[in-house]
Amino acid sequence: MKLFINTLLYLFILFLFENSAYSLTNYQIKKICQRNPRKSTCIKDLKFKQVNLLEGNKIEIPVIPFKK
Repeated sequence: MKLFINTLLYLFILFLFENSAYSLTNYQIKKICQRNPRKSTCIKDLKFKQVNLLEGNKIEIPVIPFKK
């Protein structure tokens, strides 16, 4: 009985939180690229990643280590 409840709970959570991704808006892209010296390249790259993410393709996300 416990196995059935656990399986049912797992399936419920799986379907409740479906695999959705939220991409950046155009305003957020422009705001991020303001600090970059190559603004046009930055905007083009982020918009390309935005389109790929919305189509369901995998994208690379660089991880920047936190410095104290």
